[in-house]
Amino acid sequence: MKLKGWLRKHKKPVIAVFLFLLTVIFLYDGNNRLDITEYDYTGSDVPQSFEGYRIVQISDLHNKVFPNENAGLMEEIRALKPDLILLTGDIVDGNTHTDYDAALLFMQQIPKIAPVYYVFGNHEYQLRLSMRTAFVEQSQKWGVQYLDNENVQIRSDAGETFTLIGLNDHSLRTSDLQKLVDRAEDDFQIVMAHEPEYLWSYADTGADLVFSGHEHGGQIRIPFTHQGLFAPDEGLFPRYSEGMFTQDDTTLIISRGLGNSRFPFRIFNHPEIVAVTLHAA
Repeated sequence: MKLKGWLRKHKKPVIAVFLFLLTVIFLYDGNNRLDITEYDYTGSDVPQSFEGYRIVQISDLHNKVFPNENAGLMEEIRALKPDLILLTGDIVDGNTHTDYDAALLFMQQIPKIAPVYYVFGNHEYQLRLSMRTAFVEQSQKWGVQYLDNENVQIRSDAGETFTLIGLNDHSLRTSDLQKLVDRAEDDFQIVMAHEPEYLWSYADTGADLVFSGHEHGGQIRIPFTHQGLFAPDEGLFPRYSEGMFTQDDTTLIISRGLGNSRFPFRIFNHPEIVAVTLHAA
């Protein structure tokens, strides 16, 4: 009876505290519970020995460290059994909350799982040149392979290859991708390009498969839909905030990313790891 009387007397502050705790739990869960999104890509140019080849994409970490020094994050990535890991930019935040050491922790951990390739997003270019250079050099010592408008051939155990193209964020509006595609030694090409809104341009080059991030899933997603509220460069209700899109013969896969930049919370928009399985048509 005393407890009931106390609750009646303090009803409003009790409700306020309860709602505050619910909000804290909701926001923490929104920033830390990982979603795994699986895609299958089938293409006539995929070499036969790459049937079932697994690619994991990580994007827009923004130097976030997940609980227990990324232990759960690494466990989730390892469980996907990737043959290749692609980092599509903004691994370190160059704007509001740069944490160089936090980003380096991730770069030290991730090559222990599978071969890793990395391209810059817009945030890496916001770092001082000396910091950007040191970040790449240290990451390369741990085994992360940085691509700056470069091609590399990925080889299967059977000796077949496809071309992986790393396009830096300063080259998205130029003809550089066309030059890289033209120089590719394989019919099947995969492109790492941070920003997805240039799908029309990527498709013009004839590249087969493009991995992008940048849009953070629209940051706040409308519940029960795949529609984001706002994204950089696209504004309100962005078209290219997550998912798989096809234009002509080019397929674009967009990651919602793992971290945050200016706006510190993800609403109905959990951090996302993307996994793609290749199939030879």
